[in-house]
Amino acid sequence: MRRSLILAAASACALSFVALGVVVPHRLPLVDRWALDNAVAEAGSALEGTATVVSTVAVLCGFAVLVATAARAAWRRPLRLLWCGALLVACAVPLTLQNVFGRPGPPGQPDSFSYPSGHATVAGAVAATAVVVATAWLPTWFRPVLATQTLAVLLTMASRVLLTEHYVTDVIGAVLGVAAVALFTKIFLDTNILSSEYFGSWTRSQRRSATEPGGTS
Repeated sequence: MRRSLILAAASACALSFVALGVVVPHRLPLVDRWALDNAVAEAGSALEGTATVVSTVAVLCGFAVLVATAARAAWRRPLRLLWCGALLVACAVPLTLQNVFGRPGPPGQPDSFSYPSGHATVAGAVAATAVVVATAWLPTWFRPVLATQTLAVLLTMASRVLLTEHYVTDVIGAVLGVAAVALFTKIFLDTNILSSEYFGSWTRSQRRSATEPGGTS
């Protein structure tokens, strides 16, 4: 049942991601029009300066959390770092589809395509990888990792919209695309890697978490 729910969620995210990518290059949704009229940081304002800093710092903070999480999970099991790297790269794949969807950016921006948002995709990929790693091997880390990564992604999304670097649907699409890849990859890895003797199964990690420091072997 749990696998079926994850598969259904992954499919829903993937379909939504593609549907948005097909529609938004030809039609500006109401939410994007509203944001352009009401959620833009004025040039030279304190809000613009803050958003500029946040758009970078939030991603870096999320990456720092990922590094700490991956390092702890890979303690005495270094091959887990390869698994983390593979998942991170897979989750960033939606970024390569900007040229496929071909959506022009907001007014006044360079001619590069904007769907999905690059910053939001990277932040989402970092967050998804950290959360999946914590879920699989560091259950006691799950809540703090989820909270910090969620905040980092939300701040990144908001800053890109405020700076008019992206539309609202660009950042939403980025999260949907990353979520789809992360969930599909999670199903595959649960079946083919997490169950292996070297990497350690999900069940074994959870069983040992109560007696071992940091919640992993």
